[in-house]
Amino acid sequence: MNTLLNTLFVIRRVLATAIDGLLVFAFTLVLLAVSAFIAAHTFPALSVPEGMALAQWYEGIALSLAPYFIITLPLVWLLYEATLIKVWNGTTLGKFLLRVRTVSLVGNISFWQSLFRTTLKILSMFLLLSIANPYALGAVLVAFMAIPVFTVKNQCLFDLLASTTVTRRFISKAG
Repeated sequence: MNTLLNTLFVIRRVLATAIDGLLVFAFTLVLLAVSAFIAAHTFPALSVPEGMALAQWYEGIALSLAPYFIITLPLVWLLYEATLIKVWNGTTLGKFLLRVRTVSLVGNISFWQSLFRTTLKILSMFLLLSIANPYALGAVLVAFMAIPVFTVKNQCLFDLLASTTVTRRFISKAG
């Protein structure tokens, strides 16, 4: 029964990370799109060449922004999660919605501890994304998700290294 509850809790954590990831992804896309729009309308060299279809020009701009997206996404994620975990008492928007929060095992979570944890989390995500073989990816994902199910404090590998854990966020009832 305890393993089932731990598994359900890990699923909540994954869903919270997915919500945060979608927010960061959308924000990064909008940030780069606005930057490209401003650049295209500010610098004459980036304007639509005469005789070129607008859709073709936008496709070229989108393709040229891909390297910036790959660099900007982890930076936005790092700033988003590390800052919110420190400022919002261990929660991000995804964690808030799913009623979980990140806490330190040694007192209040510091910004540096939050930054270290988030850096390790992002690196582990990119490591998982770099696995091309679907069978190997499945095996690594099962092993990666089994770690918090079978640890005492439901800690992922990056939580173990950063001395943090994710716990349920209890709602206090003012009487």
